[in-house]
Amino acid sequence: MATTDTAPVEVRRPRQRRGFRPDIEGLRAIAILSVLAYHAGLPIPAGFVGVDIFFVISGYLITTLLLVELGRTGKISWVRFLGRRARRLLPAAVLVLAVVSAVSYVVVPGERRQSIGHDVIAAAAYVVNWVFAGREVDYLASDARPSPVQHFWSLSVEEQFYVLWPVLLIVLAWGARRFGRRPDRRTVAVALGVLVLASFAWSVYYSYAMPRPSFFTTTTRVWELGVGALLAVWLTGRPHPAKPAPWVAPLGWAGLAALLAVPFLLPARIEWPSAWALLPTLPTALVLWVGWQGARFGPVRLLGTRPMVWLGGMSYSIYLWHWPAIVLGEWTVEWLTGERMPGWAKVAVAAASLWPAWVSWRYIEQPIHHGSFLRTRPRALVAFGAALSLVGVLVALPLLSLRTPFVTAPEEGVRPPLATLGAATVVPGRAVADTADPGWVTPDPLLAGKDRPDADIDRCQVDHSVVEPVRCTFGVPEGEITVALVGDSKAMQWLPALQEQAAEQGWRIVTYGKSACAYAAAPATEGGRPYPQCDAWNEAVRSELTADPPDVVVTSGVARGAWDGSAPDADLLRQGYVDAWSGLVTADVPVVVVGDSPVSPDDLDICAAWHPTELDTCTFPAEPAVAASGLQGQEAAVDAAGEGVTLLDLTPWICPGGQCPVVVGHVAVHRAGDHVTATYARTLAPQVAAAVTAALPAAEDPDEDADEDADAGTDAG
Repeated sequence: MATTDTAPVEVRRPRQRRGFRPDIEGLRAIAILSVLAYHAGLPIPAGFVGVDIFFVISGYLITTLLLVELGRTGKISWVRFLGRRARRLLPAAVLVLAVVSAVSYVVVPGERRQSIGHDVIAAAAYVVNWVFAGREVDYLASDARPSPVQHFWSLSVEEQFYVLWPVLLIVLAWGARRFGRRPDRRTVAVALGVLVLASFAWSVYYSYAMPRPSFFTTTTRVWELGVGALLAVWLTGRPHPAKPAPWVAPLGWAGLAALLAVPFLLPARIEWPSAWALLPTLPTALVLWVGWQGARFGPVRLLGTRPMVWLGGMSYSIYLWHWPAIVLGEWTVEWLTGERMPGWAKVAVAAASLWPAWVSWRYIEQPIHHGSFLRTRPRALVAFGAALSLVGVLVALPLLSLRTPFVTAPEEGVRPPLATLGAATVVPGRAVADTADPGWVTPDPLLAGKDRPDADIDRCQVDHSVVEPVRCTFGVPEGEITVALVGDSKAMQWLPALQEQAAEQGWRIVTYGKSACAYAAAPATEGGRPYPQCDAWNEAVRSELTADPPDVVVTSGVARGAWDGSAPDADLLRQGYVDAWSGLVTADVPVVVVGDSPVSPDDLDICAAWHPTELDTCTFPAEPAVAASGLQGQEAAVDAAGEGVTLLDLTPWICPGGQCPVVVGHVAVHRAGDHVTATYARTLAPQVAAAVTAALPAAEDPDEDADEDADAGTDAG
């Protein structure tokens, strides 16, 4: 049979080459050890590349199986393929999801538990990678702890590939049969090559434009599976060499050395996957090729040893169990002791996770995978897989209900007027007295993260990737005074305070909001990287404010530096603030800068859940919280900007008496990302309104206007 590039896809392997590939199991062992060490906190800065190794191996093996079937029968049974995948992957995965749900129900409080419930449901449906990508875009989720099923993101990517890649091959086979031919290697390679190149190009672009969500998305990862798939297309149907060339084994060792070095040597702060992911993927493909060549003295001498083969065989189970063991172990320790789990304990828990992994592998994964269970009934296997996925959804449902120790209204059931609560009870300079057990509190501290301003709810605050401003109007639509609220979420958090006074003051409020983007005329930075989308957005907002000037601009921001070309720079940001604000003042638009709110601990809701009648345990000191915020930079910029720019520092009402309590005057103060709740912001309306009113140009006296008109009439006469 011909073996040219146009030959039908068919396997011809000598008998001695059939069956088990110990080098592949050894590669899996390297991959899982890298991931395990990285998650355990050991000094392997890029151990996450183990996932990239898995992707290449999966693409290679799955494509080989599909091409063997395609070459033998001229078609692919999608149902049979999905059934095999379900029997191989789902039983152990659903068991892990059930255990995660049960443990989380006991040790994880409040909204965190609800979030895990949603994650488990998405993991059971193999779409959780998109959930995590969306969460990375959500600036207000900055205090989210790692999900115990976060590692399911890579399984979701693989499953999505497993669904779509066979469909593409089925379409190619159908098209070939329409022309009376069998699908050949060249056709498959071209189709796959287009997919790989498109995904790689998108990965390079998107990893730079949106580095955090790009880590999880299928579109930026599918090319890595495609690298393994292309290798399978190249090798499937070709005869193995009778004697590999002498340079094959050294080449394999070089590839293995690269794989071992990459987790230790990758530079910090790189966009991933992007082109950097070539460093683990290409050596993996090279080692797979050398193993296919059958070089006796190649990397198989190490990869094929018994410990490596044993670890590689269990790699799927280890991957499933190790991460929930670490994350839920941390939750359990904190639930039992109130303290964070030390680093050495994380390593111990990661090592201990090998035991449930072995039990799962020995008594669930292996018997079902290699047994006769529904082996000859593919449709029943698919139905079995769907039923298991449904079980994965059902076990998460109890997590979605909220159990809270807090009461959100007085015993008589009627809350006092908001104007008498919260900040209205504060005497600046004096600590509040009811920080231990306020009796009742609104909103529920466990759900404080959902108490957001309307600008968040109405999608008026655009995300990182958007450069065009969205202008939203609140307050009195035809109000005589226009107040523009401009900046990031630290600015938008004061919208409720402005709304509270809008009717009385006759304010028309317009908002321009963008995540993590302060209003400044300096190159923005976010996460230690340049943020060009913020720069473009700022320029567009400046144009809109110039074209239609408001009566006053209210702004704030969390930024602590601007991008100087290599790192964030505080002085550059200060000058950027001055330039942006001075430009408004020149156009006769005064500016009110609301000082950045203090940096609060990320787990106040957790602390509140575990100490509902001892909330003073969760109080934190104001001085370091203020020092860690952007307030000092704003103060310096306001001083430099001069007349027309004023600063409103609300710290005395957020942290009265130098202490920052969870609850002030029966109102929960803090929410995720160092923000105040919308309810507490409304209680600060008098302070915000006073600053805005003072900044507005003084209205001219009507009697004085009449006198001037009379004088003008006399002069004209």
